[in-house]
Amino acid sequence: MSKRYYWLKLKEDFFEQRVIKKLRKIAGGDTYTIIYLKLQLLAMKNDGKLVFENVEDDFASEMALELDEDVENVKVTLMYLEKNNLIETISNEEYFLPEVLAVTGSETASAIRVREHREKKKALQCNNNVITKKQDVIEVKQECSVEKEKEKDITTNINNLENIIESDEKKVVINSNGALQQEIKMLLGVRKIKPYDIIKLNKPIERIKFVIEFCDKHNKADGYLYKALKDDWELKEVQQEEKPCYFTKPKEAYKELV
Repeated sequence: MSKRYYWLKLKEDFFEQRVIKKLRKIAGGDTYTIIYLKLQLLAMKNDGKLVFENVEDDFASEMALELDEDVENVKVTLMYLEKNNLIETISNEEYFLPEVLAVTGSETASAIRVREHREKKKALQCNNNVITKKQDVIEVKQECSVEKEKEKDITTNINNLENIIESDEKKVVINSNGALQQEIKMLLGVRKIKPYDIIKLNKPIERIKFVIEFCDKHNKADGYLYKALKDDWELKEVQQEEKPCYFTKPKEAYKELV
């Protein structure tokens, strides 16, 4: 199996978000921001999930060990993230960072090699086509321009065809599941997820209804709802007293948050 490389795409307005501005303004805020980014890097290879493997006594201590960060700083960071819905509890062993899915990029090693080979081949062709005469240079540039236009037209046609196919598929699904679409739309309410995206997961309506009601009850984000349906997460009611206490004895700096 070809090795896959991952990277985190930092949004242009990441530091302009109010929740990040507030985090950075508290004492030690820049350290907490770095910890949050390192947690995202840790979760991006696992669909946004962080797993507690019981190597340490609690989740915060284990994350501090993994990130090479101070335990107290990690505890304060986790408290802030939970307070602002930037981390969600799936179970006592799994936690979910809802923002990670939208900012994760990946590419296989073979795809990288193919792309680099094409770039080298293209550069070699350009070097071989260097001509001293002005007229010949103009002709080469014109040929390159024509080829680029052809490639652009081909790409446009392919994209148009894909859009037509996708549109036709959507029409088939919508026409054959009109009643189901309306029911899911009513269940979703004001959520931004499209009923068609839920239908494509091909889950029983009873499961869809249960997951939506669970997420509404526990104030779960759209990303959590979609992943819970797609990956068939086992959703359980988590009793408050059974929730792992990884936020004990936070630093005095966190008092500024409350």
